[in-house]
Amino acid sequence: MRVTWKDEEVPLTVTEFWMVHTMVRHPGHVKSRDALMRDAQVVVDDATITSHIKRIRKKFLAIDANFDEIETMHGAGYRWRA
Repeated sequence: MRVTWKDEEVPLTVTEFWMVHTMVRHPGHVKSRDALMRDAQVVVDDATITSHIKRIRKKFLAIDANFDEIETMHGAGYRWRA
């Protein structure tokens, strides 16, 4: 299980991988925190999901300073830009 961006591997944890996989599978579709937890097979609170998304963004930004593909949909969840 690998994720690459701009031909570089993004060093994601297993949980982060499944969260990215959930969003990338259907770009543009909002994924709720519950959907992200379910697909990552974890049960955590909303703040922990937010922390995971922050870390995922930082890992992509380390490769590409212009990375802006994960969009926060306030009150609904997150989506990968289409």
